[in-house]
Amino acid sequence: MKLVTGRSDVLATLQRLRAAGTALFSPNGELAAEIEGLLIGAQRFADRHGLAEVPIAIGMTGIYPDNAQFRKISTSCVTRTDLGGFDGGDVREGCEIWLRTLAVYDSLVGADGRPRFPAVRILPFIDHGWATDSEDAAMLHDPSVVERMAIIMHDASKLDEAENIRLTAAYVARFGDQVVVEGAADKIYDPADIARLKLSRDDQLSTPGAVEAFVRSTGVDLVVPNLGTEHRSVGAGRAERRYERELARVIRDRVGPIMALHGTSCLEGRVGDTAADGICKVNFYTAMAVGAGQKLYRILREREADVIDGNNLWINSESFGHDVRRRHVADVCGGMLEALGYARLAEESRP
Repeated sequence: MKLVTGRSDVLATLQRLRAAGTALFSPNGELAAEIEGLLIGAQRFADRHGLAEVPIAIGMTGIYPDNAQFRKISTSCVTRTDLGGFDGGDVREGCEIWLRTLAVYDSLVGADGRPRFPAVRILPFIDHGWATDSEDAAMLHDPSVVERMAIIMHDASKLDEAENIRLTAAYVARFGDQVVVEGAADKIYDPADIARLKLSRDDQLSTPGAVEAFVRSTGVDLVVPNLGTEHRSVGAGRAERRYERELARVIRDRVGPIMALHGTSCLEGRVGDTAADGICKVNFYTAMAVGAGQKLYRILREREADVIDGNNLWINSESFGHDVRRRHVADVCGGMLEALGYARLAEESRP
């Protein structure tokens, strides 16, 4: 495995994927089990398709309201068992734990002295760096963090358009020559504002002109529009969560193939078609994490007698749950790389 963090190398990687007609697979990976699973899955895919290099991005959120990952993995965080939230925690500490964990695998070799994941190239990224939170903002502006990231999403989407542009442009001016910057083009309304303003789903979809203005005014390298998927869909029921392909193509024609897609479950396996629409980065996490947790639950439930009555050390050990999650994530990673068309990288690399 090799970490890729230099801005020019990251941009070259994105261009190579575009040339192959695919997009950068960008899952979040919280702790060792998920990180290892992604590495195992990517290396297995490389071996199966004869690829010398398989680039994937692995990301984390800080204090992002939907899933505050850096805060949750910090040593002082206590997650409430009633699922009502968490207490304590330190975003910067969680970030440091995560970056140092990635570095372990960067230098990992097997018993034969060879790199354990020779084909895997990891692009670390901050997902939803919440620009309006003081802890996230401090992390986003920490040079020692920036230099170890490939991509940083500076997310000011809680703000109105003008303030979002102002803050994002200032961030690009400060760090845009060091790291690839991703921005959110429009405002995300909270449920109370949606009800108060009587906003429909269509009201909240991105408009091509606004996305173009955001990109030109801020100078971001990547942009996240609202294309109607899980990440930004509104309204009741899964029927409201659908990918607006024609909207993506109109935006592509205005800003180029620089869109990052957040929320892919509603595409039901058709995510590989999105590169043609100008999508160059596909974020992914919820389905993978939920699937792994449910698989572990089923196993523990089936073996309840061993867990409770037998006090079986094997199944009650942390390494058992770690391996169940790791192997599930590896399978999901391979499936996503297949769906995205990463196998075409072999054709692209041939003379």
